Amino acid sequence: MPVKIVMPQLDLFMTEGTIVEWLKQNGDLVGEKEPIAVIETIKAAVEVEAPTSGTFYQQRLLGTSVPVGAIIATIFQTGEVIPSTMDAMTEQQIEEKSIQKGKKERERRVLASPLAKKIAKIHNIDLQQVTGTGRNGVITKSDIFSYIENNRENIREEDIIPLTGWRKTMADRMLHSVQTMAQLTTVTETDFTLLIELRKQLISKEKSQLSITAFIVKAVAEALKEYPLLNSSLRDGKIFIKKIRNIGVAVAREKQGLIVPVIRHADEKNIFELTQLLTDMVNRAREKKLSIKDITDGTFTITNVGMLGVTFNTPIINPPESAILGVGAIIKRPVVVDNKITIRSIAYLCLSYDHRFIDGTPAIQFLQKIKQLLQNPHSLIIN
Repeated sequence: MPVKIVMPQLDLFMTEGTIVEWLKQNGDLVGEKEPIAVIETIKAAVEVEAPTSGTFYQQRLLGTSVPVGAIIATIFQTGEVIPSTMDAMTEQQIEEKSIQKGKKERERRVLASPLAKKIAKIHNIDLQQVTGTGRNGVITKSDIFSYIENNRENIREEDIIPLTGWRKTMADRMLHSVQTMAQLTTVTETDFTLLIELRKQLISKEKSQLSITAFIVKAVAEALKEYPLLNSSLRDGKIFIKKIRNIGVAVAREKQGLIVPVIRHADEKNIFELTQLLTDMVNRAREKKLSIKDITDGTFTITNVGMLGVTFNTPIINPPESAILGVGAIIKRPVVVDNKITIRSIAYLCLSYDHRFIDGTPAIQFLQKIKQLLQNPHSLIIN
């Protein structure tokens, strides 16, 4: 019996996904769990795997936004009759590619000087609408200025980006988060001086890289053992406290917002293992090679805005989680230690939490526990 592959739902708020790449062509033989497509959601561009082996056929065009649960492809088993509609789909895709190819070729045939192209881009002008007066019909800067003068009312002075796809999903998700939770942010300063020194010693000794974020992940995972209420979610009037500590770490994508790969059972891993996992997940996130498993089932999120030079933020909780930790930039500052002014490496830790059911006291104690672990980093190596 043919096996239908549907658009997966990666979280409670996902309503649709966009097919950004087909990894298999119609008629290809695929194996079970072999990647067949890349879909883009608010969380990431992730690979969809074949649920079984057989002959693969697409049922959606590239770039199509597909509702959750809708069919995107079919796998036929050996000996099964493949309907002629599948071949019709192939012809439709070929025609669509031909149209797109023709459009690109027409765009390439437009001749314009580099300066004219630059000016046209600034003013959002379609060069195909401009008549070139230069040699061999080349569009010059004067042609662009003439076009601007004659079409001033029709030229947009601003770029318009539709709030669709992952942007709309992100907007809906963040609005839902702040509208349904009583979010409160508590901040503390943390001294990273000893942690930085320990990291240098370990790198020199082990000849291996170590991530400061790995120490933070480890500290959060250990603190969640002592304060499990921060590792919970509120649904239908009930508090669900998770017994596993899956830590999501926000990663910035160029022009595509943040994604949150998840390190499963983070408390069971050492600093070196966490560093390797973080490096791998960041690379795959930016190369659009994350799997669905990589971005689901998180129980707590960390967003390290300090990597972008930001000293302080008030992060929005990633639902259905109940808390998120923002980490600011580590900056050398003069501070008072034992009644003496000295230079230390200081950063802000910002904890946002759902104040509907998490009181200030356990939240502050949880934050202080993270601070204590980071300021005494040898305990994280022992753990």
